[in-house]
Amino acid sequence: MQEIRSKKELEIFLQKLKGNRAYRVDLEQYPTDPAVASNLLNTAYLDGNIEEKMVADLGSGNGIFAVGAALLGSKKVYAVESDPTLIEVLKENANGFDIEVLNEDVSKFNLSVDTVIMNSPFGSVITHSDRKFLKKAVESAEVIYSIHNSKSSDYVEKFYKAHGEIIRKYNTAITVPRIYEHHTMERAKIVCVVFTVVVNPP
Repeated sequence: MQEIRSKKELEIFLQKLKGNRAYRVDLEQYPTDPAVASNLLNTAYLDGNIEEKMVADLGSGNGIFAVGAALLGSKKVYAVESDPTLIEVLKENANGFDIEVLNEDVSKFNLSVDTVIMNSPFGSVITHSDRKFLKKAVESAEVIYSIHNSKSSDYVEKFYKAHGEIIRKYNTAITVPRIYEHHTMERAKIVCVVFTVVVNPP
């Protein structure tokens, strides 16, 4: 396994992962910006919530968070992805790491982990499509690191406060290429909010 010595090295490695071959608008799929991913992962690592921890990447896509967590020394990673066409890409990226790929809807995930990391659907195309991810995250983990559209920030914050303590919240932006018919720009930046949440014990 490659040794990662800095956040920049992690970002460079994540940039080399194979991407989705065809994006599904009904699942609100889009690539996670490697710079945003490496920053989130590095934050979780410095918090002590990656190394030697059980991690779940919910809505894993091509596995960018799962691979990043494995590179940073997680004990085991579960990469949960419902789209069967993405699984081969995810498995290819996960090859050589202790990552268990689960081709199932996030609502079916029933394991307990230390940390959940996710860039869930934003709910801008399918209203409330992010809710089952939020619900599963608080059911599954002790700590959550998650990215959300800034437009849903108030709802997400209210949900998390009802289930734990928000210990960090910051703004970022994800660069999204033109992948859907309704996109009008070659590249667009979506303003996002990243939450770190310690979940209340059951």
